Amino acid sequence: MFTRKFHYNAFVITVLLVVFSTVIKAQFSGPCTDTTHYSKVFDHEKYYRIYLPNDYYKTEKRYPVIYFFHGWGGRYFKDDNALINYEGLQRVVDSLHLILVMWDGNIDTLEPRPYNEGEHKDIKYQVQMKDYLPELVNHIDSTYRTLTDRQHRGMIGFSMGGFMSLFLAGKYPDMFTAAVSFAGSPEFFIGYPDNQTFYKVRYLFGNLFQIHFRQYNGETDILHYLNEEVRAGAEWQGYPLQYISFHGGHMIDATGETKRFGMAMHFIDSCFKLKPIVPYRWSHLDLYADFDVWDYHVSSAKNKPGWIYLRNVDKNGFDLSAKKWLPTGPDIEIDSLRLQTAPLYIPGKQMKVVMYNKQKKALSETTQVVDKDGRLSFYFKQFKDPVSVGIYDEDDKPSLVCTGYEIDKGKSMLHSPGSQQISFSFFNHGALPKQTRKITVQFFTNDKDVQISKNELTFSLTPQSRIFKTIPITITSEKSPPPHAEPSEIRFSMKFSTSSEKDDKAKEDEDEVIIPVLYEAPLFDSIQIDDGRIIRDSAFGTGNGNGIPEAGEKILVYCGNSRLRLYTDDPWVIREKETIAIESLPAKWPDGFSLSSVVAISPDCPKDHVITFYGDYETKTYDPIERKLHWGEVKLKVGSLP
Repeated sequence: MFTRKFHYNAFVITVLLVVFSTVIKAQFSGPCTDTTHYSKVFDHEKYYRIYLPNDYYKTEKRYPVIYFFHGWGGRYFKDDNALINYEGLQRVVDSLHLILVMWDGNIDTLEPRPYNEGEHKDIKYQVQMKDYLPELVNHIDSTYRTLTDRQHRGMIGFSMGGFMSLFLAGKYPDMFTAAVSFAGSPEFFIGYPDNQTFYKVRYLFGNLFQIHFRQYNGETDILHYLNEEVRAGAEWQGYPLQYISFHGGHMIDATGETKRFGMAMHFIDSCFKLKPIVPYRWSHLDLYADFDVWDYHVSSAKNKPGWIYLRNVDKNGFDLSAKKWLPTGPDIEIDSLRLQTAPLYIPGKQMKVVMYNKQKKALSETTQVVDKDGRLSFYFKQFKDPVSVGIYDEDDKPSLVCTGYEIDKGKSMLHSPGSQQISFSFFNHGALPKQTRKITVQFFTNDKDVQISKNELTFSLTPQSRIFKTIPITITSEKSPPPHAEPSEIRFSMKFSTSSEKDDKAKEDEDEVIIPVLYEAPLFDSIQIDDGRIIRDSAFGTGNGNGIPEAGEKILVYCGNSRLRLYTDDPWVIREKETIAIESLPAKWPDGFSLSSVVAISPDCPKDHVITFYGDYETKTYDPIERKLHWGEVKLKVGSLP
């Protein structure tokens, strides 16, 4: 009897589930359709909402697509903070003749926080939204009549979804042409539970140079000041960000309106009509061990936080490095790394390869046969030192990249205020010229408080030489330390122009160099040393715990109760062993992270040697969230109490 009843109940439940699933699959909620698809990434059905234009079933034409990413607590069918007028969106979709898809960033039904991003404790799942987006795009393209090229895809995100639009547009610049962030979060951890990397939006606009991007920032938004830092980062990086400040808080539109959401859709639609941005030379930063971008494939054994950095990528080669943090963190070591180029070359052709190790200043030359698909492959074992790889044949032109800089007296950082001599080194990763040619280099900086004594230099490119070094030029900086967390480094951009041979056009290349700055400021007082000693809540340093900076120890320095972020070019501080401690200071929301330095003193550092650090600590207001940097100087005598 029990068995029959159990089977009957199971049958009824199964039927109800099938009926419910069918209803969900074709549920019309006003102007849009809520439906599902099976996701291999999540291993279950995933919901999404789709708006089709009113002429979709009256024609056979294909349509561009915009994807929307909701914020915290939101879902594909709601976002209470954004105040979206879902019915009003249908009118915009109809007027623009496009498709709008609202994806579901939900990871777990009981978890209101979407996207598996945030603080360390928020990253709980192996599933990655960077894997789900291409899957969803493939589903939409195979299910609906869409235009499937990158020129006809865009994305809009709100709050945490705004952060995702910045992250995913930069992750997939070869899939999308335009993106918008409304009140986006400025920085989060991303990755796997056991391997997370700190993603600071303000340093990652280099990933977006093939993407048209617009940022909306409410004047009374709780994240207003943090997004001002993001805007400053775009300006510092030379990215042409469209920035719109509006009267309002943490939202998209006022109740019942579609004004700003409609503006964002019109902006993306206008980008659909532009000529595609096809990169001649591009750069990309990625936090994952394996990634594809612009048909280049990278696979590695990276198993720690940090970045793989592909720079100056074109047919004539690429620069490759791996960094602990952005923008000028120390190098990290990866056990193995493979890179396969895009199909840029003639199958079966033998190409010349020249490689320059920037750390060891060593050149090596080989040849490689192009595979049947037109690609070249490179394998690096125990990859650590940054390399510049040139690919060429005899008919190619010279192609220049910057390989580094030297500051007078062996320093690695600029001082401000002050003047210093600096020279730049360049590497020709294209073909050697058949005769000596003239190169003109122009230097630029967006920083109005930095002056360059000689903005243009000329030197000779000979048939025998690949490495070139400029004469020193004087850099004078009156730059003040930033009051918030805007980029504190100085970015120099440069343009190379190579004189032409007979019947040959001059070739122009571009590159950049980012140099950290030591800002003079008053001495900090109330200095305490964490050398394994708990000062506030936990210890980050390692040593004997007596509070005295000593040779061979790793220390974190406090000013009163505040942890310091430190900078120095002292040779007795081992840069490669430096780490970063990250915390979220109290505020209404845990947005905006404070960084502090755990620095390593060389075991050979002489006793009584005085190390001079420059640095800052942060304070934060509660609502709106405004973080302020307080700069100062620290002098530590090794072996003595501070």
